[in-house]
Amino acid sequence: MRWNSGFPTALLASAALISSSATIAQPAATQTNATIMYDLPAQDLGQILKAIARTSGREILFSSDDVRGLSAPAVHGRYTLDEAIRAALAGSNLVVEYSSGAAIVRMRTSIAPQHHTSPAGDAAITITGSRIRGAGSASPVTVSTRRELEQAGINDLADFTRFLPQNYSGGQNRGIAGGGEQGGQQNLNNSATLNLRGLGPDATLTLLNGHRLSYDTVNQGIDISAIPLGAIDRIEVVSDGASALYGSDAVAGVANIILRPDYEGLEATARVGGSTEGGNTQQEFSLVSGHRWSSGGFMLALDESSATPIFAGQRDYTRTVDPSLTLTDRNRQFSAVLNAHQEFGPGVALEAEGYVMDRRSLLQNPFLQTEDVHVDGLVSRPHVLSFAVTPKLRVDLGRWETSLSVTGAGSRTLLDSDNFSQGVPRHVHLLHDDQLEGAETNAEGPLIALPGGEARLAVGGGARKISLHERFVTLTSPQNITFKNFTESRNVQYAYGELSLPLVSPELNVPLVQRLSVSGALRYEHWNRIAAVTTPKVGVIYQPAQDLTFRATWGKSFKIPTLLQVNEIEEGDLVPGFIFTPPPQPARSTVLLIEGSAPNLRPERATTWSVTAEARPRFIRGFDISATYFDIDYRDRIASPFTSGLTSLFNPLFNDLITYNPSAAQVNALIATLPGGLVNETGGPFDPSNVGAIIDAAIRNTERQRIRGVDLNADYRIELGQAGKLQLTGAASYLNSNQQLAPNQPIFPLAGTVFHPPHWRGHAGAVWGQKPIEVSAFVNYVGSTIDNQFPTMERIGSFTTLDLSTSVQTSAQAGAFRNIELRLSALNVLDQKPHFLRNSFPEAAPFDSTNESPVGRFLGASIRKIW
Repeated sequence: MRWNSGFPTALLASAALISSSATIAQPAATQTNATIMYDLPAQDLGQILKAIARTSGREILFSSDDVRGLSAPAVHGRYTLDEAIRAALAGSNLVVEYSSGAAIVRMRTSIAPQHHTSPAGDAAITITGSRIRGAGSASPVTVSTRRELEQAGINDLADFTRFLPQNYSGGQNRGIAGGGEQGGQQNLNNSATLNLRGLGPDATLTLLNGHRLSYDTVNQGIDISAIPLGAIDRIEVVSDGASALYGSDAVAGVANIILRPDYEGLEATARVGGSTEGGNTQQEFSLVSGHRWSSGGFMLALDESSATPIFAGQRDYTRTVDPSLTLTDRNRQFSAVLNAHQEFGPGVALEAEGYVMDRRSLLQNPFLQTEDVHVDGLVSRPHVLSFAVTPKLRVDLGRWETSLSVTGAGSRTLLDSDNFSQGVPRHVHLLHDDQLEGAETNAEGPLIALPGGEARLAVGGGARKISLHERFVTLTSPQNITFKNFTESRNVQYAYGELSLPLVSPELNVPLVQRLSVSGALRYEHWNRIAAVTTPKVGVIYQPAQDLTFRATWGKSFKIPTLLQVNEIEEGDLVPGFIFTPPPQPARSTVLLIEGSAPNLRPERATTWSVTAEARPRFIRGFDISATYFDIDYRDRIASPFTSGLTSLFNPLFNDLITYNPSAAQVNALIATLPGGLVNETGGPFDPSNVGAIIDAAIRNTERQRIRGVDLNADYRIELGQAGKLQLTGAASYLNSNQQLAPNQPIFPLAGTVFHPPHWRGHAGAVWGQKPIEVSAFVNYVGSTIDNQFPTMERIGSFTTLDLSTSVQTSAQAGAFRNIELRLSALNVLDQKPHFLRNSFPEAAPFDSTNESPVGRFLGASIRKIW
């Protein structure tokens, strides 16, 4: 890995800051020893621990598995943090421990319970959105646990992309009709990526246990479907710009998939299901096992799943296209995930996580409305192999903690396709191989005592190398034709720092200021041959009263051009002039479109800010509600300055990019410089003297997007006494976004139009439980959109589904029927069907598959056994 000369200086400065900070750190009275007035009624243990954390302002980490089904007594009076937690844990088999001042609630290791997960002994007590332990995040954070996803009928992380209201399920995601291509979307290998705010999979940074993974195929997103649901503990999503903390790609936000740290025992799950209208027959078998001992533990998850395709011939609303079109793809996948940790003495621990995934799929896209795909069409068989491994050494220096991690990851797609024309296949071979290597070191700890607590600092730095090898070959007789074959890598060196300043705490008794803290982060990244970028972020957390909290952030974010974007080969497409209005003269002349990458692509940049209000009124026990306003100004996006629907050739806005009436010598000279040569799509011979215009449509830093909206969340947990427990949840997101392809060009709406996010997305649900039964119901809503593909616009209706799920646990205390859970689920119970969508191409699927699913009513059953 090559190091830029400026990076060692930055890293040495970070090391010096760590050293000096550790030296000047002052012992201070922590909030652990301060007494605070608590007035918490008896309730669910998990909820009372969260209430103690909110009241004390300290982070309390616990596993949802450990506290499930447990109740806590009332906590009333003045207590220290430790006393309050121990009062809540009275009568349970849980204990509280502390790591660098942070509270960890876990099972007693001497009990050896049948089923539990618990955090690593010295794991950093941080929440995604901050690198400082116990500081909390000024950005909005959405946390979805594995159990909550199961209750909502989510079977894998690919389903999670359609469940999260802030996410747009278009882009590089499963369920995109037409062989993974519709409305400009591309999903060549049947992967699933997060796409917050609809800004693209490459503008959402996805982490695994806080570490980066390798990119995946065309859109350079991260394939989250490689991680089985049984391996995760929770998913934390920061829907706010975060490049100051995490670097490139975190424009729309960050998603952190957090694995189960360890496990005790063995869990086996079998699941089957299918769509009642046919197709999508799913089978899955998973194992989760592990062991925990006094100084460490591990978790191993194995998962094998398969799904049959849904063909257009199996749905009434797609009978207008050829039945061989796949609406969802055939899929077979195997995944293995390992997470482990081991202490090697006081303050020294080694952690490691990794996974491997092997997936094979089938996608079919007929080219004609009335011909089978094997007559005229494309049959693709992508095979994906991906992996990641990250060992991490963590050292506790007393009041400071340091760590060093090394990551290696890769995602390799081998796409073999048959392109049929009049029944004759032409074999196409595409290899897309992404690799990542990186190392990072960081440190975190206290600096000085402030009135509201200890000022804390996190600093770090590292280096990363990403590489891409792509080969595109058409196998023809008598020789093969190679259209693309390149290997390119890019190095980045970086350093960052984050500072948290607690200014006011409850013990100070300041009127109208229960708590006040500010934070700031700064990150420097140097990308070889691209740019050096510095991004700041500031945040404020203000709590005027115990029931009300405000959070606000402002920052800069960026995204480096992907290796695929900078390697788009320039080629010329010769098209008929009559497709333009008015056409070039003479009327029979042609137009030459220049496509590919413009030179010197620069980073995309964004300015983001957000304001969040959270209310937890004490007079409504168990009720939480929050609202977040967000604003993203995204500039210098890499795109073509022309829309796919360009028809007005003589628009003065495009004068700088169009050459009118070029000479034959100009045309020939230009074509001679194009690596991709000329593609003649006119059906006639090429005549350079007959070219009426040359359009430079290469991608460049030209587009600007503005994204604004509101996220809403509510949660209400009700204790029903002998009648069990009831949890009501709701989440919604309103989005308004627009696009300007180039300066001085018109501004077009994005959100609320087909093949883009709707203005509204949301879900609401209820979960009732009384052992041994649990019942849940969720309503999912995707708002209406406008079909603006034609001069006469049409409204596409909203898409609303109802999901039901119930589970039963056996009551046997011993024997083969002990610890068995049966779950039945019915998704889209009312069988909501996609709305009809007009198409310029009659062979295309007649609905918006980026927003509406063709799965229909789905019935599933699973059985889980725990030893």
